[in-house]
Amino acid sequence: MPAALGRIFTGRLLSVLTVLAALLLMPLGALSATTSKNKAAEPPKLLEGFKYLSKESAQCVSCHREKTPGIYEMWGESKHYRANVGCYECHKAEPGDLDAIKHKDFTISVIVSPKDCGGCHEREVKEFDGSHHASAGNILGSLDNVLAEVVEGAPLLSGTSPVVAVGCTGCHGSIVRVESDGSLNPATWPNTGIGRINPDGSKGACSACHLRHQFDVAQARHPDNCGRCHLGPDHPQKEIYEESVHGVAFRA
Repeated sequence: MPAALGRIFTGRLLSVLTVLAALLLMPLGALSATTSKNKAAEPPKLLEGFKYLSKESAQCVSCHREKTPGIYEMWGESKHYRANVGCYECHKAEPGDLDAIKHKDFTISVIVSPKDCGGCHEREVKEFDGSHHASAGNILGSLDNVLAEVVEGAPLLSGTSPVVAVGCTGCHGSIVRVESDGSLNPATWPNTGIGRINPDGSKGACSACHLRHQFDVAQARHPDNCGRCHLGPDHPQKEIYEESVHGVAFRA
């Protein structure tokens, strides 16, 4: 009988020790796996001092990774990042551009317009130019817009209406006006309305759907992205979709 009890005690002790060992080793293993995974997922250029980026973009990133880490992280998750497309490739401007400003040693534009994107994405910009979205900013001069402003009340002393800014131009876009020093008029910028009328004459804002600075195609195709504008009593597409068979299936 004592021998049997001894065997039971020994067996249970070994089981307890095995569980304790597993618990002690688990965080280390998980940490090691996470670290290895992150290293494997991290593109080489960040680990090697941006040597694959243009010298201009490398200089931009070296500062903005500290000053605007959120933007840096979003860019780091984008396909632009993996294609060695950095800040300067999109924001560079010519001295004669209406909205060109001097920033450090570079001439840049804060706005990245469809004309800029079209330098690489020519087909996509051409398709967008022929779409109804590209003309969404034209509503500003329409009777519908004037009536909405009258019904909602007078604008502020600055000449802007908060109702129009939130309820109209936030989705439709508006004319972006430029000050004499090249800076953007704060009454018209920030502005990511899909029919935005840009200083270079182009219409549209790619970042209305491809949220900056990730520029994710999957993100642009998500129903919630469309639903940011296509909702409410005047254009209830979001609500209709969510109640439909397709909307229910998507959420299932």
